[in-house]
Amino acid sequence: MKLSIRASTFILVIFSAGLFTQDISKFQSAYYSIKKDELYSNLKFLASDSLKGRATGTEENNLAAKFIAEKFQKYGLIPLIDDLNSTRKSRLKSNENLYSIDDYFQRFNIIKSKISSRNYLDLKFEYPSGEKIISFNYKDDFIVQANSNFNNLSIYAPVVFAGYGINKGEKNYNDYLNDKGEKVDVKGKIVLIVDGFPQERNSESEFSKSKNALYRNPLRKMEVASELGAMALIVVSSPLKNEQPFNIKTQTRSKAFEKPNFYLPTQSTKSIPIIFVSENVAYQIFNEADKSLNEILESIDKKLTGNAFEFPDLKMRIELNFDREIISIQNVVGMIEGSDELLKDEFIVIGAHYDHVGLGYYGAMNSSDTGKIHNGADDNASGTSALIELAEAFSIEKPKRSLIFIAFSGEENGLLGSKFYVYYQPLKPLDKTIAMFNFDMIGRNEPELLWIGGAFYSDDIKKLIEKSNDSTKFEMLYNTGLLNFASDQAPFLRKNIPSAFFFTGLHDDYHTPEDDYNKINFDKLERVTKLGFLTISNLANSNFKPVFKELSIDERKALVEQSLQRLKKFRTTKIQEGATEEQ
Repeated sequence: MKLSIRASTFILVIFSAGLFTQDISKFQSAYYSIKKDELYSNLKFLASDSLKGRATGTEENNLAAKFIAEKFQKYGLIPLIDDLNSTRKSRLKSNENLYSIDDYFQRFNIIKSKISSRNYLDLKFEYPSGEKIISFNYKDDFIVQANSNFNNLSIYAPVVFAGYGINKGEKNYNDYLNDKGEKVDVKGKIVLIVDGFPQERNSESEFSKSKNALYRNPLRKMEVASELGAMALIVVSSPLKNEQPFNIKTQTRSKAFEKPNFYLPTQSTKSIPIIFVSENVAYQIFNEADKSLNEILESIDKKLTGNAFEFPDLKMRIELNFDREIISIQNVVGMIEGSDELLKDEFIVIGAHYDHVGLGYYGAMNSSDTGKIHNGADDNASGTSALIELAEAFSIEKPKRSLIFIAFSGEENGLLGSKFYVYYQPLKPLDKTIAMFNFDMIGRNEPELLWIGGAFYSDDIKKLIEKSNDSTKFEMLYNTGLLNFASDQAPFLRKNIPSAFFFTGLHDDYHTPEDDYNKINFDKLERVTKLGFLTISNLANSNFKPVFKELSIDERKALVEQSLQRLKKFRTTKIQEGATEEQ
């Protein structure tokens, strides 16, 4: 049925009014069950020294999971386990201890991988007169960017020079073309490139003025080489620039790459290794080929044409080794089934991650804090405490739609808990999941300010939260990528599920040992939790389904600009009020 503009507008206004004006008195017992003393009690335990920062896979993280599961059990949440073992079946029949703590655990494995010191790089030159092999030492002459879930690997392949590794540049510039304008095949070969971009010394060049990430980011250049079938990417510093020696320039990068990576065993990647090599390695390669890297780069800068070629007589051997460990972790999942016979088959996910960075061996803001307990009171004992309170509140007054409560683990390791749920084992169909609400770091900064992520992907979610905010009266602010994909709502957004991220902002204690419970504003934490309750309740008790729809770039810019202006005005007013009070 096609409606006229006037008719459809009228229906929308009436429907919206019915959706967003729910009376708190209808569920006041549930609403007022959200109390800051309970938030305080739960948060203080989760952020206590006894849990040692709740690092993923540790016994302390498991204790936090058990604590959350006990709360879910207490409030009568239903575990979402498909296969019932015989012991549990008998319990269900006898109606004794209906659900055990373990029933709430969605268990899975992750891999902890760290590059070892057993890595090798050799140049093998094959001449009619015989072979010549030159070997290089790890760290002295090469380092590996271990940003992917590699197993141990060994590569032996020819080497192709591809300029700066740019396939689409200004004026159709392409480093994968030779000096005759022909494409050079790099499939099954190792690609050697120079860090940077053409005419980099000229600040007025089109390349210098461009903000194209491909020109400056080795990861983007790796993606190009990988798509073209290369087996590895070798990166050397430009001899045209006055840069620090290799061991000094790569010192920080080397330490960063030696930190462990975490990933799901089922994760796939098209990444290839990125290997940064010293001036010595580059010299040996070009000298044996009787070529000058300086002259080649000068020619590229002048002509802006590709100069790709395969090094004659050369093959490179790369051997990389990783120390790997399988770690068993769990999400904690429970459901409150909806009260409406039709709507109960639609689901709203409510999430918060309960892990943190433990003793700071990964994720710590300051390396000097390694070995100290990072309690993570705001990040994210605050959101987890809110999740527990929301579970209690909705158990008192069940909504029409079903609610799935998930305490995610592995968030600090790359959103692994939420990725596992969304990509590998959703416990209810994602096509029946109409929205996701995530709570992460919701207990600090100015009492009046609240940031909302996800608004770029659903104006319906934005309006729903804003209308629900009539009671809590936060100053709503919106931001760019940080708030969209930096926490556990991200996998849901990538599946086109409308999602929102409640966030009260970063602070100086972020990922430090100073993020303790005595820094939390529990009045604010209670207000954010109540806003979450109102928002979820309004959606869960209506027939309305929010639509996933990306805002245009202009709409995003306008939304962010409005937020920044409101933030500036808010803080200016507070400063003025403070000055008046002092007078």
